[in-house]
Amino acid sequence: MKRPPTRRPLAFTLIELLVVIAIIAILIGLLLPAVQKVREAAARTQCQNNLKQISLAAHDYDSANGRLPPGLNWDATTNLGSKIGVLPYLLPYVEQDNIYRNFPVQIFDPSSPRWWTYGQILNANGVYAHIKTFECPADNPYTYQNGMFAYLTTSGYTLTGGYFAGTPGTLSYGASNYIANAGALGNVSVQGDTFYGQWCGPYYAGSKTKMVDITDGTSNTIAFGETLGGAQTGARDFSIAWVGAGAMPTAWDLIEPAQWYSFGSKHSGVVNFGFGDGSVRSLRKIGNSTPWFSTQWYNLQYAAGYQDGYVIDFSQIGN
Repeated sequence: MKRPPTRRPLAFTLIELLVVIAIIAILIGLLLPAVQKVREAAARTQCQNNLKQISLAAHDYDSANGRLPPGLNWDATTNLGSKIGVLPYLLPYVEQDNIYRNFPVQIFDPSSPRWWTYGQILNANGVYAHIKTFECPADNPYTYQNGMFAYLTTSGYTLTGGYFAGTPGTLSYGASNYIANAGALGNVSVQGDTFYGQWCGPYYAGSKTKMVDITDGTSNTIAFGETLGGAQTGARDFSIAWVGAGAMPTAWDLIEPAQWYSFGSKHSGVVNFGFGDGSVRSLRKIGNSTPWFSTQWYNLQYAAGYQDGYVIDFSQIGN
């Protein structure tokens, strides 16, 4: 009897298997950067949306109260005020009314003591909340090594603040990646400074700026920007509690790596800013040192000041 021919079992040779593995590895190598770029783009878009919401919330606050919130609830002369920043005032306008209504009313009083002296009365009613609108998805503001700022504000020619000491896990105050614009150095014009004082921002300690006061135009004036609250590279030293995220000066420019005293972000090459009209622009980072009095530096100060009257060349600072 003649038997039918038998089929040899099909199989990959070792060389064929190695070639397939190599091709898969190459494809993965090509795919991962693309996936990372998509994630970065999504994080940047969400960050811009956060800034748009915050900037428009300030608009709504002005419409309801006749002025913008103070850059910090604090009077440098009397040393009174709770030292809460702008963001707590905006809670009802970013769909966080429950947190706002549970805050002690004294916290918004200009003569109140510091917000962290309220202890558990305040702490139990919101300051621990992690509010996504106040956090950039490209960053994790809870990775600080030394502590979290209770407040930040310009005082004279310096940026000053107070912080809670503690490593990650020992503090659980809600953090922020966004802070108001103080201008070059805040309201130093009260000290007779005619240079830096001309670029006062809409937010500073005890400010009572109205939208109608922004004579440079709301589309030409920075309202809020990104900050890391600490060192951008290496072990992050600090973050900022959203309750006390007051106003940041622009005089030190958009240095990279960013520091606790500058606007900054984890986005590649840019820092996002919300302007007074609710629009959002991405402005370029400029390297590791401040280019004092360069054309680029001046144009950033023009964008930060709300009554300086200068025309901004946005090609010098971003798009």
